[in-house]
Amino acid sequence: MQELEQTLCGFLDNPPSSVDELVSRITLDVYERLKEVVALGRWSEEQRLSPQQAEQCMQLIILYEAHNVDTEARVGASLSSECGSGGAEERAVTVRGSSFGDGE
Repeated sequence: MQELEQTLCGFLDNPPSSVDELVSRITLDVYERLKEVVALGRWSEEQRLSPQQAEQCMQLIILYEAHNVDTEARVGASLSSECGSGGAEERAVTVRGSSFGDGE
């Protein structure tokens, strides 16, 4: 977490002059930590992300990926057309007396 905090504080102390400079300051470790923070919705066990912080972290993730990650490997990349076709069978699931998957 320390590298993430240092990077984010660095953005406040010395704001980047361009998007390219911003992206160049995000290391792979910071990028991975940003993804973890957004996925968990927390900075730490005690501190939750605000909706604004979550949005800003996602923007950093998107910028980093646009410059450094292949399209297919990006967060939220579309699944291939092969997913969901064939192989898996559909079935109804009953939870506490409610039926899902059978159209009712």
